[in-house]
Amino acid sequence: MKVFRLERIGLTKSGTAILDSVDVSISSGGITTLLGPSGSGKTSLLRLLNRLDEPTAGNIYYNDEPIASYDIQALRREVGMVFQRQELFEGTVTDNILFGPGLHGMPVEPGGILDLVGLNPDAHDRDVTTLSGGQAQKVIIGRALAVGPKVLLLDEPTANLDPSSTLQIEELVKHLSRKLGLTCIFVTHNVEQARRVGDSAFVLIEGQVVEEGSIGGILAHPKDPRTLRFAKGELR
Repeated sequence: MKVFRLERIGLTKSGTAILDSVDVSISSGGITTLLGPSGSGKTSLLRLLNRLDEPTAGNIYYNDEPIASYDIQALRREVGMVFQRQELFEGTVTDNILFGPGLHGMPVEPGGILDLVGLNPDAHDRDVTTLSGGQAQKVIIGRALAVGPKVLLLDEPTANLDPSSTLQIEELVKHLSRKLGLTCIFVTHNVEQARRVGDSAFVLIEGQVVEEGSIGGILAHPKDPRTLRFAKGELR
């Protein structure tokens, strides 16, 4: 089943084309990596998938229904997002975990969420300002999971982490995808990270999807000459 289907998606901001005729289908389950150099439109594409932005051309379908037909808050309960910048709300870890469920009137057990993301039970009452970068990112992921999404959008979730924490978050995302049956869409500009994390990949360059498939297959048989330039670090 295709959880998302994008047909000839265009996005223009302030007269600048960000996305150009993007055709993408993303299957339910597993981890799809959205890969490409900085400024290629990866974050912009991700934001369209829970309607933080709206396309200026084309159509997006979620579970075979026009995404615009969904109530926006109901959509965001099903399609959660983890942003690149680590932004926690003031207060404790528990305050953050309960924020979304409180908005939607949903019961949730914070301890279960902490266990799910690999945080110790004694983290409940910790002020978020005392957390390490890796711990903070686990709380942010836990906050997104607390409303029970079916899809998790992750915008370069390890961009500001040290190598050890990066590997922990990668393993956590893979664990969550398997355990919860989550469909994860993971944005990265790092080819090796995409290889470690993704079940499938799309390569986005200059606002267009130029490759799709497995990372190994894409690199072995690229369709666009810019793909190997990107993989070699020549496009940033």
